[in-house]
Amino acid sequence: MNEIARDRVREQTDGNRTDPRTGNAQRRRYGGRASRPPSTYRTTLYRLNDVTPDVRGLHSGLNHRYLRQHQFSTTTTEVAGAPALLVHGQVPQASADWCPIVTGLTGDTVTVSYSSAGCALLIAVANQVYALTYGVLGRFMINTDRIDPAFGIAFAIRAIEPERVRRVTRRVLASTGRVDRNLVPGGQHIRRYGIEGWGEIVGQLCGTLTNERLTVTRGSTRPVSIAAADSLQIAISTDPGGLLDDLREISRVCAGEAPSPELDFIAQIRPLRVGERTAELDERLDEILGLDEPADLGIAVPIAQVEHEPFASSYMIKVPYRREHRSDLDLDAILEGARSRPPGRRLEALKLGAIGLCADPHGREPLAPPVSAHKWITAEIPLGAARMIYHEGRWYEIGEQHLALLRAEIEQILSQPTTVVLPPWTSDLADEDAYNRSVARPGTGYVLLDKHGLKTRQHNRGPGIEACDLLGPGDELIHVKRGGRSAPLSHLFIQGEVSVDALLHEPDARERLVAMVHAQQPTHHIDAGFKPRKVIYAIAPARGKTLTADTLFTFSQVALYRAVRRLRGDNIDVEVVTIPT
Repeated sequence: MNEIARDRVREQTDGNRTDPRTGNAQRRRYGGRASRPPSTYRTTLYRLNDVTPDVRGLHSGLNHRYLRQHQFSTTTTEVAGAPALLVHGQVPQASADWCPIVTGLTGDTVTVSYSSAGCALLIAVANQVYALTYGVLGRFMINTDRIDPAFGIAFAIRAIEPERVRRVTRRVLASTGRVDRNLVPGGQHIRRYGIEGWGEIVGQLCGTLTNERLTVTRGSTRPVSIAAADSLQIAISTDPGGLLDDLREISRVCAGEAPSPELDFIAQIRPLRVGERTAELDERLDEILGLDEPADLGIAVPIAQVEHEPFASSYMIKVPYRREHRSDLDLDAILEGARSRPPGRRLEALKLGAIGLCADPHGREPLAPPVSAHKWITAEIPLGAARMIYHEGRWYEIGEQHLALLRAEIEQILSQPTTVVLPPWTSDLADEDAYNRSVARPGTGYVLLDKHGLKTRQHNRGPGIEACDLLGPGDELIHVKRGGRSAPLSHLFIQGEVSVDALLHEPDARERLVAMVHAQQPTHHIDAGFKPRKVIYAIAPARGKTLTADTLFTFSQVALYRAVRRLRGDNIDVEVVTIPT
């Protein structure tokens, strides 16, 4: 037998075949032998909601304004008999935006032109509509209001190995707007990322597939990775029939399989898609915006503004039909414009309005482009057994199981015995300043530190930080607040964390605290060796209410839990004291 004949026999025996589209040899698994998977291509995949799975309905899944802007045309087609729409095109650029920069630096004229291209393919299969996007422009061709924001994560928590997670991005559902991104190239167990189940929204997961029915994993022994967010980045079949099989399998996993037990906590906080009770929630939020003292509203710095906020000296607030600058931003400042609007138009006013950060007190030096005003507010609305959270302009559902576990943690914190008893907050004490002064009368053993800024090398902006409102007789750091709204309480809990961190790790913070205490109360003994040992959160509930998990805004519960956990991790005792009202 000659060499060519032997090769043909070997190909038939091993199950090899050549892909007629690519010319690449492909190998299948026979008898447990490792083989190369059939041809696939890594694609960004979206699932669309409220799109009828037929040719006419598919058009609602496109961003027609963008397509008209660039004169892209849409072609009706099919994939293995399934109705589909195809859009593709390019946007030419005469010169890259960095060309004039280089020209200005060197004096040499640099002109480089380029084109950005993309494609979107919408397919109706298994009573679902999927959008496959390619290139830089592909995702802009899709109607974002139709994108299912929970799709990618919903698939990932059902189809990846919990012990081989490569990347996690999560947002803290709190007033800080914090985003954490962690990458471990080799992968590690989800537990080792230190995700706190309370109030953290996992927005991206990258990991290794466990599903063996998809084309990319079938017959392969090599690990296959996916990246999941609102979309799914995954290698899917380039064969028309194989593509439909992959999409059907993805649909089956999302609808029919339970999340991995180690990843199930991620599903407890999920974004609502547009149209999924969001109209009703928007109406209820609009009503709350008209109240004089809305208890279920707070402020959260949008993610896009977090890095700029520490440098802000003023805020530009623009809500139809008002524009003003303020040195501080509070909820009333945001809501003033909305309250003047008729019912049903208040939330719309915040969406039309904007808030920007300015580096100067007069608002002439913007730090960043303004962000829509409605993205600066947070809201909490109970709906059945669950709670709906409005955060950064999007509604999230917090499941009943998650709420019950969080409530149990908070009740345990609130039930801990306390060592300090504070006097009542009587009606003649108009505000927090008056109450703190009354507590720190001479001879009480308390030192008034409210509104006394502590500037350090790390906290040198403005007045610095507040070590506490009151220093107790046993050098307890006591933080005081009325408990009527979420935002002040969340700030209170975070303030306790920040001051302890500074006093533990910054020698100049301790030195300045000692000097401040001696200036306020020379007889109070404290020296430069001081380190905090106890933090007390002293809260005066709203009139007629008691301090319980049920009377705390969910954001406040999350902030309290996180603060207590971190402070106790630094061997700091934490107590929550109720101030009688």
